[in-house]
Amino acid sequence: MRTLFFLYSSLFTFSLVAQQPLDSIKVSATRMPVKLHESGKNISILSQQEIQQLPVTTVDELLQYVGGINLNSRGGFGVQSDIGIRGSTFSQVLVLVDNQRINDPLTAHFNSNVPIPLSEIHHIEVVRGSVAASYGADAVGGIIHIKTKTYSALFTDEEYSDINGSIAYGEHNLTLTDLGLHQQRKKFGFSASMKSARSSGEEYVNPNFTQFGLGDSLYNNYFDLKTYTGAAAFRGKRLKLYGRAGFDTRNFGTKYFYTANKYDESTELVNSYWTQTSAIYDNEVSTTELSASYRNTTDSFTFNALFPNNFHTTQRLNATLSQQRKVNGIALRFGLQTDWQYIVSTDRGDHNLMSNGIFLLAHKRIHNWSLNGGLRGEFSDKIGAQLVPQLNVAYRTKHYVLRSSAGRSIRQADFTEQYNFYLRKNTPGGFSIGNPDLAAESAYTFDIGMDAFISNGLQITNTVFARQSSNLIDYTLTNSTDISNLINLRDSTDYFYAQNIKESFTWGNEFGVKYKYEHRHGVLSAAINYTYINTTAPDSVVSKYIANHPVHNINGSMNLSYDGFGLNIGGAYITRNADAIASINGEIQPNYALLNAKLSYTAKGFPVSVYLDIRNILNTQYQEILGANVPQRWILGGIRWNIRHVKLQMPTLH
Repeated sequence: MRTLFFLYSSLFTFSLVAQQPLDSIKVSATRMPVKLHESGKNISILSQQEIQQLPVTTVDELLQYVGGINLNSRGGFGVQSDIGIRGSTFSQVLVLVDNQRINDPLTAHFNSNVPIPLSEIHHIEVVRGSVAASYGADAVGGIIHIKTKTYSALFTDEEYSDINGSIAYGEHNLTLTDLGLHQQRKKFGFSASMKSARSSGEEYVNPNFTQFGLGDSLYNNYFDLKTYTGAAAFRGKRLKLYGRAGFDTRNFGTKYFYTANKYDESTELVNSYWTQTSAIYDNEVSTTELSASYRNTTDSFTFNALFPNNFHTTQRLNATLSQQRKVNGIALRFGLQTDWQYIVSTDRGDHNLMSNGIFLLAHKRIHNWSLNGGLRGEFSDKIGAQLVPQLNVAYRTKHYVLRSSAGRSIRQADFTEQYNFYLRKNTPGGFSIGNPDLAAESAYTFDIGMDAFISNGLQITNTVFARQSSNLIDYTLTNSTDISNLINLRDSTDYFYAQNIKESFTWGNEFGVKYKYEHRHGVLSAAINYTYINTTAPDSVVSKYIANHPVHNINGSMNLSYDGFGLNIGGAYITRNADAIASINGEIQPNYALLNAKLSYTAKGFPVSVYLDIRNILNTQYQEILGANVPQRWILGGIRWNIRHVKLQMPTLH
């Protein structure tokens, strides 16, 4: 404990914290590009430089160091994580790539399967709180918005070539590869990138064997993950075109990822391919944008080699047509959105869902005030007609930004919540089963906060938030005698049955400090965040996910460079509600500490660095999902390169 106190005291000391006001950076929290301090939202921007510095290889690992994020991991190196924001369930976060949603219609457990390598990411916007009026359903806790290099280059005049990536090797036969190439000419740009993570995994004693004599005596949490993607873009004076395609394959062990059953010896293979495209036309009076995306995912799940596999194929097609213009000094954006989801499944059946939305967004500056409003109508067979309003307000002085936001958000159940085990006969007890009659979730969110820019290098932020939810969807322990719409259950048997819980209330506080100091030998930067979250629900409800988030979460990072040497540290101290299932060696501890570090060296004038990465230095043995062991101490090393050539613009002679 004394070591942890020293660690976090040190981080806090370095962190009386931060960077300059980001006046020049525009964010898309309201779908309209506005300056960060005008958004009225609590937003974190993770730059490409920060991504490269930290001891991370995937987006979900990166989010461990962001305030307000509650991450429940089932494995390391991007295997699978449930992402929540402000205590939301993992289904209540919308993940976007270049304005297009990538949430999987089968299950939100796949939402962290981000199909973009880190080498292709320009920056990430983490927007806390409801953004449903702008982006539609699922944006309850907030959004994770990934902007790629190819897409971001559409809105600059820069011409450059960029070759970057890394190769690493580590314990347990670990190999990591992340390669990216980006070329941007005056009008045309393209990129190609790939990511691979492979390991035989750590070895564990199998509780199924020791407790029940089932399966093998040992098991490994192996993984083999690969992503390939390419993009092309055209930027003309009026017209901008962008397209991307990619393929993602994931083969990994999933023992106790979803159940605590004694027969669980599960593995999973997930293959997906996707395309997305955008066309933007700007005639100086208005900007019109048409964007669309398509994703196809095939999931093969083997619960036990003695039983038949479950196969699921899902498709999602999403399209948005919008226009932005100014009317009497007010920036307006209005448009239409359609979303089609489809599933063919051996145990969930064949189903489809069509949703349509219409939205109007507005932004107005009045002296130091900035007002952002939005109204959305959402329509589908499952949720009927829903009205979603939003209002964000910001007031700025020289060193302070006061902000507040309020809005409604909705979410309709995914195919697993509706139809899990739908076609299964004589379903055994203890499993999570779907409910085809689920109503849509509804939540009202309010927050108020302040950003203080104390000096050129110091920023302090604090936000208080609250969310009142009704019809919240979660799996609750229910006896089959109380389930009337399913006929494939055993008599007088308990299941985790997807239900609409009457209401829940979540509130909390987000505090963050950033610091950056540049000197002639290098840079020192650091950040620390403290998030408190409290969720209450009816006392009689025994649920799986409503309050499965940290209560106290202190996380942060420190980056120090000095004459080519680099030290990058990231850590977290988490307290949460304890839980245990002895039969599977499952235990969620009431508190635990995590610490990762990376040491690197880059020779002067040479764009290649060597590094040593140590994950979980404290060798903390912990679980965030009962039974799913998160990696212990893991050492790896590798090389990283970043070769960038910028075409200089010749001065104009008069």
